[in-house]
Amino acid sequence: MSESDSITKNAKSNLAFTLMDLPTEKRMHMAQFYAFCRIVDDIVDEPGMTEEERHLALDRWTDIISMKVTAAPGIEEEVQKLVKDLQLDITPMLELIAGCRGDICPVQPQSREELLAYAYKVAACVGITSATVMGASDAAREYAISLGYALQLVNILRDVAEDCRKYGRFYLPADDMQLFGVTQDDIRNQRYNYRMRQLLAYEAALAEKFFGDAEAYYQQLSVEDRNALIPAQAMSLIYHTILTKMQDDEYRVFERRYSVNNFRKLWFLLRARLGTVSMPTMPSVADWGFFKNNSTESKKEDS
Repeated sequence: MSESDSITKNAKSNLAFTLMDLPTEKRMHMAQFYAFCRIVDDIVDEPGMTEEERHLALDRWTDIISMKVTAAPGIEEEVQKLVKDLQLDITPMLELIAGCRGDICPVQPQSREELLAYAYKVAACVGITSATVMGASDAAREYAISLGYALQLVNILRDVAEDCRKYGRFYLPADDMQLFGVTQDDIRNQRYNYRMRQLLAYEAALAEKFFGDAEAYYQQLSVEDRNALIPAQAMSLIYHTILTKMQDDEYRVFERRYSVNNFRKLWFLLRARLGTVSMPTMPSVADWGFFKNNSTESKKEDS
């Protein structure tokens, strides 16, 4: 098993789950890209590194994807090969690194514009490159950007408490918090009240807007592009369900972490397939290793 495969399977993420839909070569390429994203994110979040060490590690990855250094065997070589083989535009990957770098010494966004500028780097840029790696044309760019915004906003809403407690980060715009009379101390002390619910509902409406935009763009794409983007559509269904759970539960994000179990994820993957006109062949049972390896994990998640 390659290092990128190992990283992807061990991550047990929603994206890793949806990759089972892809043909073998594209699945391998997406595992390599996902592993790159995971490593860059972990450089910023994992304990045990100084700020200087984090910046140097991100500098190393900037040089790797820019082909300025010789890659070490393993994941570095895999990512360089991915960039070369697919002739990827590395601009979105560099933007991702820049966005993650900003989280080393996080600054709360003042406005929604600043929040979306951050989300563009850490989520929309991931979507842009993912669409290319999956085999979609340039026509899928606006879809990828809108979906990236939507997924990132759901993550921010779901992880309000964890981001504050573990990393001291506040992603909800300061202007919006002031509008609803919510302070950083309210989040630190997990004050769940009417003002907090209204603030989170306000941000959820923005996420809904981007889910709607993404769906509209998706429906305008060619059959070939829609087929290529089945995993992305499955991600849209998974994350929109998480958003709906939070809405129905009145955003009790300080009490629980909202999720979707693997059986529902599989159903959403099938639904994404059914949303295309020309449906590709289902993967063989041998390709379902991720699903089998994580079946026990679904028992721990919300149904």
